[in-house]
Amino acid sequence: MKEKLAELHIQWINKENRPSIITGVYLVIMLGIFPLFAGSRGYVNITGSKYVFFMAVSGFYLLALLICSLGRMRRGELPRFSLRLHWPQFLLLIYGLLALVSALLSPYQDTVWLGCGRYEGMLTLAMYLAVFFAVAAFDRFRPLYLYLLSLVLLINDILAVWQLAGGNPLGLYPGSYDYFGGGAAYSGQFLGTIGNVGLLAALYCLAVPAFICYFCRNHRHDRFSWWLLAVAVCSIYVLLRSGVAAGILGLLAALALLPFLLPASSRSRWLCLLLLLILLGAGLLFVKNYTGDNAALQDACAVLNGEADDETGSGRVGIWRRTWPLLLERPLLGGGPDTLKERLDMVFVTQDEDSPIVRRTRVDNAHNDYLSIAVNTGVPSLAFYLAALILTAVYCRKYHRSGAVAVLAVGMTAYCVQIFFSFSLCLVAPLFWVFWGMLLAEIKHAGA
Repeated sequence: MKEKLAELHIQWINKENRPSIITGVYLVIMLGIFPLFAGSRGYVNITGSKYVFFMAVSGFYLLALLICSLGRMRRGELPRFSLRLHWPQFLLLIYGLLALVSALLSPYQDTVWLGCGRYEGMLTLAMYLAVFFAVAAFDRFRPLYLYLLSLVLLINDILAVWQLAGGNPLGLYPGSYDYFGGGAAYSGQFLGTIGNVGLLAALYCLAVPAFICYFCRNHRHDRFSWWLLAVAVCSIYVLLRSGVAAGILGLLAALALLPFLLPASSRSRWLCLLLLLILLGAGLLFVKNYTGDNAALQDACAVLNGEADDETGSGRVGIWRRTWPLLLERPLLGGGPDTLKERLDMVFVTQDEDSPIVRRTRVDNAHNDYLSIAVNTGVPSLAFYLAALILTAVYCRKYHRSGAVAVLAVGMTAYCVQIFFSFSLCLVAPLFWVFWGMLLAEIKHAGA
């Protein structure tokens, strides 16, 4: 331990390493503390609490990097990091500039900068991109980050199981509410320290495939990797219990990709892929003939049988149909980041059979992040964003022999699949951008 501290002290004295150390501290906070922070009011204001936490910590992080860079420039030295952008970074820079133009020309100047209640306005998008570029420039993947994230997931697993049993640990639900009041006593469903159950599934999609991939590649020389596998199994159990179909689909997509990222014989890869195809076929048959009450599965069943309408299941199909005309109204620049609520007059009305209380929920996002980007910032910005993702995937295929590239890529794959049926929010989205930044750093290193 003393040797580690001495080494860290030497690195800090070496001014060239300070940006990397600062970035490492930031990533420890974001991956080990941020997901657990729920504020003082629990689910009542968890989005606002996490937003303030993210913006404050990220702001201090970027300020610290700026101070380090200015200090070196005063001594006549240039900051030591590569100004050369890989194509995904260049495309994301254009994406950010197009979003900024969309915000500047938006007719909703009162809401476009912070967003219409989701805190996903231009300021948040700018912070996501700034963090992405900083992480890609100054740090790389470390197994420590996965182990920190595994502790976060384990705590959430314990809390979620407790809540699914009817409990209210940490008083996250206000008053006498519990998990089973979701959609009845109040809108939405909430689990763990993330809040929205769909976004908890998004966190599982980002982390669980990464845990499994790391274990498969490193279990022979990292005896602690069994811990990651155990946490992954616990998290999969919670995901299945919560019934978030988008999260389950994202996880299946990542597991289907996993055989091609493992340093194994081609025979074992094809056997693994065959098993996944069998499971996928069985899953499609199950969904096509589904007759239960799960709203997401009802959506999928209706789509597979060609019977989807605006009232089907969770209402996603109806939201997509109502959102599409808005895309055609302003196809180049959209309405501005996180302004869909200003343009979409759509309200879900629910009422219990034994209660006179009528609940009205205003739709404020498209429940498809790619459609949201197109509607809010325009089709060109979506094209650059998708191009950045595709080129990142191309680089991952090229450098998949790198363990870090494989681990980060498989987690991002699951996240990108599930968000087709979900939305970006500061509860989990910052971790996605952190993963993407580390992935680009590893790609640069692998191609150096």
